[in-house]
Amino acid sequence: MRRRLVKTAVLLVAVGSALGGCSSFLPLDARIGIQGTDQGPIPFSVLFTSEGSTGPIVSRTWDFGDPASGANNASTAVAPAHTYTQHGAYVVTLTLFTADGRSSRATTAIVATNPPPVAALEATPDRGRAPLSVLFDLSHSVDPAGIVPTPAGTIVSYSLDFGDGTTPAVGQDLGIPVVHTYATPGLRVATLTVVDDDGAVGTASHGIAVEGVLLSLASPGPDPTGLAYDGASLWVSDATTNRIYEIRPTTGAILTSFDAPGEAAAASDAAEKGIVPVPTAGTPAGLAWQDGALWVACASDGKLYKVDPEVPTTDPGHILGVLESTEFTATGLAYGGGSLWVGDVARGRVFQVDPWTGAVLGSFAAPAPLSAESGARGIVAVAPIGMAWASGSLWITAGSTLVRVAPATGATLDSAVAPGLTPTGLAYDGRTLWVCDPNGANPGRIDRLVVP
Repeated sequence: MRRRLVKTAVLLVAVGSALGGCSSFLPLDARIGIQGTDQGPIPFSVLFTSEGSTGPIVSRTWDFGDPASGANNASTAVAPAHTYTQHGAYVVTLTLFTADGRSSRATTAIVATNPPPVAALEATPDRGRAPLSVLFDLSHSVDPAGIVPTPAGTIVSYSLDFGDGTTPAVGQDLGIPVVHTYATPGLRVATLTVVDDDGAVGTASHGIAVEGVLLSLASPGPDPTGLAYDGASLWVSDATTNRIYEIRPTTGAILTSFDAPGEAAAASDAAEKGIVPVPTAGTPAGLAWQDGALWVACASDGKLYKVDPEVPTTDPGHILGVLESTEFTATGLAYGGGSLWVGDVARGRVFQVDPWTGAVLGSFAAPAPLSAESGARGIVAVAPIGMAWASGSLWITAGSTLVRVAPATGATLDSAVAPGLTPTGLAYDGRTLWVCDPNGANPGRIDRLVVP
């Protein structure tokens, strides 16, 4: 019995030794792993790993397929990193070895791409009245492929389109500034296109505001006092005809008109204010558009009227609301940021007003006119007759100057010269500013301006 137990133990040892020796015959399988992506712009660094490989591995060699990198093209590490500095496709090879000389090989592809050049365009100045000469600086444009770690790319040509229909400037030397004169007003966009030595393209743009009059229209009446823009049409109020006109912005053609709301001035008030009373209508001043309705500031009774211009004046639904306050007498008018902005000439202030309740939410001093020149008809401009909401700011007339202010404080942000001496109404269409002036040649005129 004891002899049989000894024989069993010897047999188990022998079996164990045989299994241990079989490790040299287990499958050898090379696997390449990549942390991240297998494609990217140069310089492109890749971290490889062989951790997914199986078998009795005693050594390994890596060939990154990049002979131009010299000694860095090979490695024996488990997880080596390699940086490709030239764009192209590379075949990476991992070879595993066992103690008895067996080997296994795996390959994978890496694509190092050519990064496009980065165009940079600076313009000085980028605003001003026409004719405007602008110096363009292209020198900050770069080709990333030529930065690190090895100079491998460069910008070989450029084209600069000035955005005004003139012939673009072309060349190779980005260090030489380009000067261009914009002859006529307009909002221009200059675009620089650069090309590197591998044909990759980069672009950059810069806006140029060439200030001045884009279009001049005859006003529908002799004394335009207010303007509003509804997204398609211009609305014009006239203090002589006491009517509100809808006109086409491209031609000035009258699309419709109606009597201004409000009460005519009493004879005594008319004499004091220089207003000729009209029994059937009030004397309109500023206009403002709010969500399908037109606000009208009535200079003869000092009230604000909200009207539906699509409903006849004889219909009770024409007047949607009336606001009146002892704190202001409305002249200039704008709508924006959820509030009405009311200019009071007598007080020289701009009031922020709740359009639903008429409550005054705040006020600030209007910008003072720099001069008090009279136009051809002896009209003297005072502030703040014309106002327009423009992308979070207010444009306000101040004599013959147009001033853009911060509505929260009244602080001046910018200014522009009006095309006439006595601007009265303003409207903003999202890109340009419309100005009406009773001293035009017709005699009233409406101008479309490019402003800062």
